Amino acid sequence: MTTWRARHDEAVRKQAAALKAYQDATDERALALIDGVEELGSQAAVARELGVKTPSVNQAIRAYQKKTE
Repeated sequence: MTTWRARHDEAVRKQAAALKAYQDATDERALALIDGVEELGSQAAVARELGVKTPSVNQAIRAYQKKTE
């Protein structure tokens, strides 16, 4: 049987891994959107292609650009 401390530490490790995976996926999405803008010519065109609103595309790209500055 594991102790509460061991279970806690394992849960913290899992949370950290999940957060890292989420952050990596967010960056990959932003890079894909940037490529889409280059290919289609605008954020609005990318949004139409994906069936989402333009501000969500803009927000994802800006958040990535701010993070990498």
